[in-house]
Amino acid sequence: MTETNAVRPGSIEFFTIVARNYLAYAFVLGESVLKYHPDATFSIFLMDDVDHGLKSSIEARGFKTIYPEEIPLADYRKFVFQYNITEASTGVKPSVVQALFDGGAEKVIYLDPDILCFRRFDEVLSALNEYCIVLTPHICQPESRNAYPGDRGLLSTGVFNLGFLALRGGEDSKKFVKWWSEHLKRECVQEPDAGLYVDQKWIDLVPACFDNVLILRSRAYNIAYWNLHERTLEERAGVLLEGNSGERVAFIHFSGFAVEDPNSICKYSARNPFSELARRKRSTLDMRPDLASTFGLYKRLLLEAKIDVFARVTYAYANYDNGEAISQLERSLFLSSDEWFSSTADPFQAGQGSFQSACRKAGVRASIDGAGNSSAEEITKRYALYMRLIEFLLRLCVRVLGPQRYLDFAKYMRHQFLPLDHGFLLSRKAAERPSSSPRVAGERHCSERAYKIPEG
Repeated sequence: MTETNAVRPGSIEFFTIVARNYLAYAFVLGESVLKYHPDATFSIFLMDDVDHGLKSSIEARGFKTIYPEEIPLADYRKFVFQYNITEASTGVKPSVVQALFDGGAEKVIYLDPDILCFRRFDEVLSALNEYCIVLTPHICQPESRNAYPGDRGLLSTGVFNLGFLALRGGEDSKKFVKWWSEHLKRECVQEPDAGLYVDQKWIDLVPACFDNVLILRSRAYNIAYWNLHERTLEERAGVLLEGNSGERVAFIHFSGFAVEDPNSICKYSARNPFSELARRKRSTLDMRPDLASTFGLYKRLLLEAKIDVFARVTYAYANYDNGEAISQLERSLFLSSDEWFSSTADPFQAGQGSFQSACRKAGVRASIDGAGNSSAEEITKRYALYMRLIEFLLRLCVRVLGPQRYLDFAKYMRHQFLPLDHGFLLSRKAAERPSSSPRVAGERHCSERAYKIPEG
């Protein structure tokens, strides 16, 4: 880390991770962290501020900055190419933790940017005197209703929510961070059907595989859409309480918050629009008036932090250097190709001998922005003819193969259609082999532009 951002030995270090378009969230979070933890520091890891154009303005707010070159993660450009923005921003987490520990931090607490603190984390800081790893579960009691995401949904995404993680430096946390980091280098994908959900699903193994782990089951922590069946909000004498336990609220995780939708609690939907989860009921603020004033406060804070300005900033790693958008399929192909990943070629480069050229020769066309977020109804309408054809062919397969062979075939197709198994699309005949990039390693491509924080 740079000298100006040096960690104080024995310090309490909070941090979050954002791309430039999410900076308003980080500002609101940071102010709430330091309000209740004036003895701590708050750092923002910036995914894509390539020219460090935001550094001085962020530090003027009393926050620290951490940049990719300051963390122990090699081949950062390949890392951000192989993952979408969510996968990349969660995948760097253990590397940032390691950088803070290497700088001398004693206690490190990660918080997702869409969190707001309401008091000091006394239970966590006290627990870190005894434990090395503190986790919060998504839920403390089962969800029996037909609500999203419910018990079944959490089986896919993980027992613990990684919007929060607290660690104390020591041999146990060192082993954990190293193990976690190794997996996230190429296994931080958002694919529940493959048993993976970014950095989070891995943490299900932590209580079984590592020592000095505390599962903090306080309902005052990590209040969010996934546990509203067991938590309510009450305000008494100006203090926000979790109603069922009577505990003073520590933090609320506004995951899926939509500033533009005044009645929404969570904008997220099931990743598979055809799954049963997509039909689950969702709470709204009309249904949960106990949440309305707190959500209104959070919206006001984000608007004051100029969320409308930052939200328009393009992710610096969204395009090839010729301006073409990089599709999720192309990222998955690169991730699943050891040949391309191990080459010296810059994956963002377009043109002869490039990964982009290999994709085009294999029939993977240029990405069209916005085509990947469709409901089941929209997809059915768009592809109705193809879907009927596929269903006809599957019925034919049952007749030709018989029931057992059909099930075996279905298992194969289920495997083959997972995004991480699409590497066969880059066949040797269709695709070019990797070649060394004529560009200098680390050279900026055209989508990486400096961005300044608006005044005021």
